[in-house]
Order: sequence, then C-alpha cells, then structure tokens
Amino acid sequence: MAIVQRIGDPENESEAKAIQELARSLPADYVVAHNFEVATDHGLPYEFDVVVIGEWAVYHCEVKGYRGPISGDRLQWRFENGGVYPSPIPLANKKSKILSTRLAARTRGLDKVWVETVILLTDEQARVKIRDEQASRVLHLGEAAAYLTDPSRLPVRTESILPLHNEICEVVFGTRPAKKVKEIGLYTVLEKIGQFRNRVSYLAEHRYIRMRPKTVLKVFHYNVYASKGSKDTQIRMIFHDQEALRLLSSHPNILQTGDFFAWEGDKFVLPTEYIEQGRPLESLLDKEEDRKISWSEKRRIVQGIAEGLRHCHRGGVIHRDVRPLNVVVAPSGDVKLVNFDLARIKGAPAELQVAEIEERLDPRYTAPEVWHAASAANEASDVYSLGILFYELITSRRPYAHVDEAIARKAVPLDRELLLRELSTPGSEDFMRHPADAAEAIARMCSFDAAARYSSMGDVIEDLDLIGD
Repeated sequence: MAIVQRIGDPENESEAKAIQELARSLPADYVVAHNFEVATDHGLPYEFDVVVIGEWAVYHCEVKGYRGPISGDRLQWRFENGGVYPSPIPLANKKSKILSTRLAARTRGLDKVWVETVILLTDEQARVKIRDEQASRVLHLGEAAAYLTDPSRLPVRTESILPLHNEICEVVFGTRPAKKVKEIGLYTVLEKIGQFRNRVSYLAEHRYIRMRPKTVLKVFHYNVYASKGSKDTQIRMIFHDQEALRLLSSHPNILQTGDFFAWEGDKFVLPTEYIEQGRPLESLLDKEEDRKISWSEKRRIVQGIAEGLRHCHRGGVIHRDVRPLNVVVAPSGDVKLVNFDLARIKGAPAELQVAEIEERLDPRYTAPEVWHAASAANEASDVYSLGILFYELITSRRPYAHVDEAIARKAVPLDRELLLRELSTPGSEDFMRHPADAAEAIARMCSFDAAARYSSMGDVIEDLDLIGD
C-alpha cells in the first residue's frame, strides 16, 4: 500500500475513489499526494487533483468522473449528451510543466525528474475514442497501477528517483512523506506490536508520567475519503468499545483503558493498560514450547475470563467475541479480557451494523445462534465461546474449523475421548483428579442447544470451583 500524503480534501467522489484505489494498488515506496496548489513564478495558483511520486517519474493525475462514450480530437471532447468541452489534456500538460519547472528551479539534481501527465477516468463505463497522439495518457482507474509502475510507458528513458522522494516532497508539498511513527500525542513510541484490519497497536511511554509510564496505544483509522454517512458509521464503530466499557466499573479481569484522543486528523488513539510480559492467549496456543501449562493454570485462565464476563453481563454487556486473541495472560497470573469492538450493549439506542458484525465474527468460536443472527448474542453465547476456548486449551485443537460444521450436524463435534485422555493421563500437564467432571463441564458449555448450556457465568464459575485440581 502506498504512502498517502493528504494535503487537502477530495472535492468529489471521483477523486476520493481514485485516491483510495491508488493507495491500495501501488507499491509501499510510492507516494500519493492529493488536493494541493502549486503557483507559477507569477503567483498564479493551479490546483492538482492527485500527484503520484513513483520509482521512475512523477505522475500528475487529472481525475475525471466522465461517463459513457467520449469522442473528439486534441482540442475538443464530445460527450453522449451532446456536450462539447475542451480536451483536458492540454491544461493537464500545462500543470505538469509548472510542476517540472518548480522541481528544476528549487533543488539542484531535480531537473532530470520527469513529470508525466495522466488523465484518470474513474467510471468503468467511460469509453474514450479520440484522435490525439496523446490518447495513451487517458487511463481507466483499473489500469493505473500497471501504467504508473512501468517505465517503458514513459516517452523518455529515466533513472530511479526513489532516493529523491524526500526532496521532491519537500519542494512540492513543503514536507517529507510519512515515515515511521516516533511520537503519538504525549507518548514516545517504543515499538509497533500489532496490526489489524482497522488499527495498529504500539507500546509507548508517557513523556511526563513517571509512575508506570508504559502504555499500549491502539490507533484506529477510518476512511477519510468515504461519504459523510459512511464516515460517521466508521467513527461510531471505533468508539463502540468505549461505549461498552463505560457501562462497566473497573474489574481485575478486564483491561483498563483511558479516554480516546484524536490524532493526525483521521485517527483516534485509545491508551490501554500495559501488562508486563502480557501476551494474547492465542500466541501461547500457537507455540509448542508454551503448551506445558498445568491443568490448574488453565482452569485459572478460564475462571479469570469467566469472572470478567460475569462482570460484563451484570452491566448489560455481552462480549460476543470471546476467543484467544481477545484474552491477555501474563506470568504474574493476570488474565484480562480485551477488545469490546463487537460487544452487544443491552438497551443501546443503536447497534453496530449487523453486516459489519457478521463479517468480523470468528467462525471457530462463535455460537451457532449468533452466527445465524448477531443480535441473538446473550450470556449463553459467551458461555459457548468460552467453552470452545477451554476445549482448545486442553486438547490443543478446536472441535471444528468453522461453526457451519456444527450447524450442519446440529451438534458440536467434541472429541470426548481425547478430552478425557488428556485430563486423566498421569504425567500430562492436564492431569487432574476428576477428569469426567471437567469433560462434562466443557461439554455443557459447548452444547449446541443454548438452553442446555450453563444459564450464567456464575454457574460456570461455581462448577469450576467444585471441579478443583
């Protein structure tokens, strides 16, 4: 994905579409800058839609949302509705010349940077058939990535300009392209620790707080080029985690968070509690050398999750996304439930869009009734997800790859023999005194029929206490 240098806001949907597609399809060392002005030597400003700083040239992209068949010549274009307008190529070439002149005049060595003109059509139905020797510069958006990364498409032979990117950006935009994050607000970034669909996590240190200064920063981004309605929905979804947590008082098994703050105009940052040597349970399950965890330790982990979930349920919050990725464990014994992005909040005036929820649910842990309808999530569905997690902790495998297998059978295919063998084999890390009781508890948690499961997390905790070690 290319670096996006946002200078101004796109003026229409065509420009927004072009920026998103170029950012998605171009290499990571390309820079896509958009919506800025460059003045001539006489101070006359010209507006630029998109400029791509590539490996072999700088491309000035004039974005057009034209539709239907277009004919004409080097002077005029004729449209299906009968309209006749000047060809956009000459004005685009003039802007490219202004850009080239600016580069050559400001910094020695940039005079050899080639600036190429491109007319970028964003509507797939646009069809251009013009009598113009420069017709090859008119591209559909889907063709752009191949064109902008192929030096053979240029009218001149060029050398790589990758080493000049910083200078080019400083001359044209007055700033260097975005680089590695070093500071976020009042925090100094120590390292990047994770990247997900809509967020990046950093380990950071507060510059002025000396007592326990380390913090995990979850940086959420949203699509600034989307429509206002879509943008508002994205932002509401980002804040949904906090919407849920604000209903709950602090609890030792729920990760503490601070208040969101805005950053860089299109991001929101959530400071969260740092757990010394804490790791997602998923990372422990993925590493063979970390599997030597005793039965009592595994029971304690599950009990900690259950305690956190009981607190949530009492506050009217159903987590709806209980899985190893959303549990943090530490050598100190800390067990923390995290990520309430998909939580169901009872009585909330508006839910997350159901389609968005269903796209993000993990089919390996989601209860069958929730997979059918996300709005059906309740205490029993969280019990189910915790049961699947518990089974995986003991057997080192999941009962299925996708909940559809359970739905097709109308039963959860737990391997009871494997479960009992793991729990009753002397010398096994899972050896315990009452394997049948433990296996029965897990089977009840994972019952396909929601009515047959434990009715509350309190009942789960009570049986875990009775089973003991």
